[in-house]
Amino acid sequence: MTRTIEISHKGCSSRFALVPIDRKRLHGFKRRIALDENGEECASAHLTRDGRFLLSAGCTAALYVNEDGDTVNRNDLAAVDAEGKPLSTLPATTGRSQAIEGLIALDDFLGHVVTRVYALEAETLDQAFDSALRAGAIFRTSFRPRPTYTETPAFLLTNEHGIFLVQAEPCNFDFVGMEQTVSDVDALDERDADFSEEDEFAFDLEWEADHAVA
Repeated sequence: MTRTIEISHKGCSSRFALVPIDRKRLHGFKRRIALDENGEECASAHLTRDGRFLLSAGCTAALYVNEDGDTVNRNDLAAVDAEGKPLSTLPATTGRSQAIEGLIALDDFLGHVVTRVYALEAETLDQAFDSALRAGAIFRTSFRPRPTYTETPAFLLTNEHGIFLVQAEPCNFDFVGMEQTVSDVDALDERDADFSEEDEFAFDLEWEADHAVA
């Protein structure tokens, strides 16, 4: 079933089908298939160390266990914060119209790391919203395919190939541009702080000391 997202912009709604974009979709992929002597496809399996059991695909799974080693049902698990307080569950956004924030500054968008990208195929498209995107506007919205405990940013933007929804996470690093230079004083202070006379790999400072004497 194709996932959809509905966007509300200035009181008008637009509805899109979500098409995931990944490396396979962009560049294609190759699959290596192992065949037996009869030309039949082989299935992978895991042989235990003692050689007693052959575990085929589907017979192993991840388990949650407590401190006593007992299995815990996944439905009994609850997310908590750093202080141990339960986190509120955020509902999925599927099937519900989502308001958008904007205009988003380019620096705000560039301060995030992209985690997933969807191409948006318009089922209904508000012309004012489409015009704003084509003019270079970037919007932010909520996008949660399933209930979750954390809110991750999602951005809406367009280029000559179409409209896209970009899921992202804050990168927590300062953006560095081409025109930004490193201060010579800061670089020297940082180098002096890390240098000691016993550092045999401080070639630059040894070279400077030798030439200063000469």
